[in-house]
Amino acid sequence: MVKASDIGCENRLCSALNVKHLLVSCRFPHVAGVPVARKSCNASDCQPSKLCSTYFKRTEMRLLNLKSGFLRRRMPDSPLSVRPQPEEAQKWSESFTALMASKYGSSLYHAFLLREFSNENLEFWLAVEDYKNSKPQKMAAKAQQIYNDFVAVQAAKEINLDAETRLITLNNVQSNNPDEHAFDRAQKRVQHMMERDSYLRFLQSNLFLELAHPERYSESIGDVTEKSSPA
Repeated sequence: MVKASDIGCENRLCSALNVKHLLVSCRFPHVAGVPVARKSCNASDCQPSKLCSTYFKRTEMRLLNLKSGFLRRRMPDSPLSVRPQPEEAQKWSESFTALMASKYGSSLYHAFLLREFSNENLEFWLAVEDYKNSKPQKMAAKAQQIYNDFVAVQAAKEINLDAETRLITLNNVQSNNPDEHAFDRAQKRVQHMMERDSYLRFLQSNLFLELAHPERYSESIGDVTEKSSPA
């Protein structure tokens, strides 16, 4: 399982400008081969420029390995552990619906959104799908929970909806017997937002491209490895 610390550290490493600070503050106890800075060193005890250069090269390769290894691990909330064939992954680019039809693909997309801290739209969409398949006697309680978690103003995972859609959804949820269509309007709005934004960015990410076009990804790793090798 991919740990939240993996994703958090990757984001920090990609945006960091002060490598020396990372040597002191960042921890990778679960990654073999990468040194863990357990205490800071004095200027007289080390050579910062040489140490930072070596660490940066190892960090660059670690990021690639993290992305590659990520795809071979179990995805969150998914029973799958075998990566799909490139032909299957390529179908995900046909439509958002095709991506959601794949358990591996939807889990990988979820992991991508977690890394960007924008996972609430997908989690709402999936919660509604689960709600639609609920037993009628459980729908009222589930509908209220989904509304409280995602739709209500200042909800823990509030999604971006216009006032009219939010009001219509509230009326549907508060009806005596909410049916499977209670969140139809809100779900369509959220899906449209994902299709125009995060879904397109996912198709351009290395998480997707390594699966769909492994030959191109292997070439990019070779280039970085060659550039990172000591002269």
